[in-house]
Amino acid sequence: MELRHLRYFLAVAEELNFSRAALRLHIAQPALSQQIRQLEDELGLQLLERGTRPLRLTEAGRFFQTEALAVLAKLDLAVAGVRRIGRGEVGWIGVAYVTSAMNLLLPPILRRFHAEHPGVEVLLYEILPFEQPAALLERRVHVGFVRPGIDHAELVEESLYDEPIVVALPSDHRWAGRAQLEIADLVDEPVILFGGRMTRGVDSSFLRSLFRAAGVEPKVAFQTQYAESALGLVAAGMGVALAAAGFGHVPRAGVSFIPLAASAPSIPMKVAYRPAERSPVVQAFLKITREVAAGLPPWR
Repeated sequence: MELRHLRYFLAVAEELNFSRAALRLHIAQPALSQQIRQLEDELGLQLLERGTRPLRLTEAGRFFQTEALAVLAKLDLAVAGVRRIGRGEVGWIGVAYVTSAMNLLLPPILRRFHAEHPGVEVLLYEILPFEQPAALLERRVHVGFVRPGIDHAELVEESLYDEPIVVALPSDHRWAGRAQLEIADLVDEPVILFGGRMTRGVDSSFLRSLFRAAGVEPKVAFQTQYAESALGLVAAGMGVALAAAGFGHVPRAGVSFIPLAASAPSIPMKVAYRPAERSPVVQAFLKITREVAAGLPPWR
């Protein structure tokens, strides 16, 4: 039995006339009659009472009509769904991100992506940089926003922009009104670090490396995994922190953000994904990501 048998039978069942059904299907009437006979032979029963004018469906024919309509309706939905997926209009995408991606980059990406692809579900996961490769390779997420990078041979990383580093101080700190600072100014300050591996004896923190590059061994008062926790400790007066400039665009009670000198380092924002990723949904998301990142205002 083939789909054409169902379509042919439904045309006859609706028209109750072989000639009209054949005209509607654009085939010869004898060919249509033969196809219906083949269908009945395969089922082993009659679907039509041919001795009446107009034709009448048998009890089995009425049941078969209902079921055939349901089968074809489901098929039409499946075909439409596949085509929408192919155009990137439906589906889902998993997005991993570091905290700072939510400051300026991710909100406009998500707003535009939702407007252009309302049928796609976006699942968001805040994941530390060193944990993102596993999430991507295990297909728990499709893309990851990461900094300073993950440097994994099986993944692609694209640099989106470089963001200046600023100093986060308690609002009542003696330097809170300064126009700018040097990392060397923080030599005697209690420092709060975030990110990096938390294993004892192993520290991959990008922020610690910035202190050392400036000839400063930071006096680490606290180390947290997430930037928001570090900024909370700054607001509580527990120390100072280095952070991406984008954090200063989000009001935080008790925290002042002071730019570093013009020669200060910056930190890249990158997007990572699997090199063989061909999903139209993911490609659409990456396209929007590149365009939004390119349109962000200059930092200085």
